[in-house]
Amino acid sequence: MRFSEFPFLRYSFFFVLGVLLYPVFGEVPLMWLGLALSGVYLTYLVLVLVNKANKVYSFGTMIPALAYLQLILAGIVLTATKDICNQKDHLLNYEGNVNSYFAVVLANDEPKPNSIANRVKVLAVMDSVGAKLEVNAEVKVYHKGLGGMDPGDLLIVSGAPQQIDPPKNPNEFHYKDFMLRQQIGHSHYIGDNFLKVGKQTIQPIEDYFLGIRSRIMRNMDSLILDSHANQVAKALLLGQKKNLEKEVNEAYVTAGAMHVLAVSGLHVGIIYGFFFLFIKPYRLKVWRRVVYLSLIILLIWAYALLTGMSPSVMRAATMFSLMALAQMKSRSPSIFNAIALSALVLLVFDPFLVYAVGFQLSYLALTGILLIQPVLVKLWLPKSRILEYVWQISTVGVAAQLMTFPVSAHYFHVFPTYFILSNLVAIPGAFLIMAFGVPFMLLSEISFLAVPLAWITEKLIILVNLLIFGIQGFPFAKIGDIFLKTDFMIMYLTVLFLFLLLCTKPKKWQVYALMTVFLTYGVFQFSQIFQKDNKDLVIYSVAEGLALDYRDRYFFDAGIRQSDLSYKVMPNRMASQVYNSLPLSAFGYDGGLLVCLPGQEDVMEISSSGLIKTGGGVLSFFRYEEGIWVGLSEKDSLEIGDSAYKLIFQE
Repeated sequence: MRFSEFPFLRYSFFFVLGVLLYPVFGEVPLMWLGLALSGVYLTYLVLVLVNKANKVYSFGTMIPALAYLQLILAGIVLTATKDICNQKDHLLNYEGNVNSYFAVVLANDEPKPNSIANRVKVLAVMDSVGAKLEVNAEVKVYHKGLGGMDPGDLLIVSGAPQQIDPPKNPNEFHYKDFMLRQQIGHSHYIGDNFLKVGKQTIQPIEDYFLGIRSRIMRNMDSLILDSHANQVAKALLLGQKKNLEKEVNEAYVTAGAMHVLAVSGLHVGIIYGFFFLFIKPYRLKVWRRVVYLSLIILLIWAYALLTGMSPSVMRAATMFSLMALAQMKSRSPSIFNAIALSALVLLVFDPFLVYAVGFQLSYLALTGILLIQPVLVKLWLPKSRILEYVWQISTVGVAAQLMTFPVSAHYFHVFPTYFILSNLVAIPGAFLIMAFGVPFMLLSEISFLAVPLAWITEKLIILVNLLIFGIQGFPFAKIGDIFLKTDFMIMYLTVLFLFLLLCTKPKKWQVYALMTVFLTYGVFQFSQIFQKDNKDLVIYSVAEGLALDYRDRYFFDAGIRQSDLSYKVMPNRMASQVYNSLPLSAFGYDGGLLVCLPGQEDVMEISSSGLIKTGGGVLSFFRYEEGIWVGLSEKDSLEIGDSAYKLIFQE
């Protein structure tokens, strides 16, 4: 097997590289990027035509280099065109006042603790004098409408949407970038300040499947009565994980079985394989094979639309569609080419998918299964069919975890200890649930068929839930507070790749490369020991109370909400390992608190009104803005709450 046999791996690699380089070239005008791409293309075309005219192959290095440069520039240009910040008619670039706006609802309601969320597309805004201007924007609205919102509802909304704020604390989740990559730049709490004025269909296909999904979910509510089973059914069969209670979500995360609740390649593969049980396409005549496989492709994409078109299900649907197209010609397509081409197709459609966690984990897991699982299977060949089945499923789980571990731990900061055991429960369980759940969805309007199918589906889910909750209760079921830095992630994936090569095609250079990687990483880590002590004091921005860290060795919390501690403070503490440090001493008085800072002569005085008197010994001040620390002039006091601050003390 040679790398040259998989051209789409190369094409996808350089295109993805261009997408990832877009932030570096984000300030370059789109016109200049387009001119650069055109210039490279023309140069490439001239060289190819010269070779053709001379009937020789010259410029053997330059032509491939220009081809790959075109892919990189194409990735940058396409991402720039998809970036809503570059669209002149977008609400982000509208500088006038907004008194109200017309909008159409795009999705079903999402219940929240204190409101209901939905996505709407803004059609036009009106200023204070009633002037109307057409703009382009999607807004995340939060409402309390008793009747709710349905896809296609045309609304008049009072007030102006607000741009989503960037994070106010270091290492806090960047919700603004997360939403911008989904083409959403604004949010708006509208309460009941909106009026439905009619219907307008702007996405007929999506609205049709949203309607079907709503009917299926209502039938689930009436026939699957167990609360936890109902939630898991909606997640596993329809991809609606937003309805999961925290208790259920935590159980599946801890057990390492959350992947079965995210509609992905497992689910699409079950549907795809189901049709091959009865009819083998290669046995059909050409025209029948084309019709049969075309119907399978349509059904796969219908299911993808029904489940919400998550990145993982789009990857699976695209890949299986490409394989079905190849099978129309009785070909056995390369799975690696199909994977790479599916990624390329999806990223051309939406380059920002490359940042989606589901997209990353989906491709990494599949790559791990294809590359690592065959190596693991060869380690032991059990004679018993039952043991072989258990071993096959176990190696699938191990292979996927080995490949996805650094990314999942980086995003979620946990590792499920018993993931092998949970896969033995979750994967067969998901297959059985879908075997009865999919027919239930198709026949949910036919009562005498839907009732027994729903009953069987419910009992299967209850059994799987019982086992998953049991695994969650095992001692040390989850390793938490994991924070992986970029250098470790690079080292891990490099070592995994080299070790895989060593197991399949052993050569001396691979051993030398492994030794070099370990030595380089060890020297880098050893050098960190001799870095100067951190003299920083970080004061976090929280809604209530106070949270601060000192010298990455001490911390202090007082009156802070648990949600703020989890989402605003702990990410930075995990990054700097402050969560293993010591609490600071503090003394209360009528006007507030006095916090003692080890190694400093002065104490930090914090008034009850939220003012911090900095005292002497402070060398410089910084405020956290738009993801960076911005220097401030010297201050006697700081008002905490709206911004995070960093103070550097004198040696």
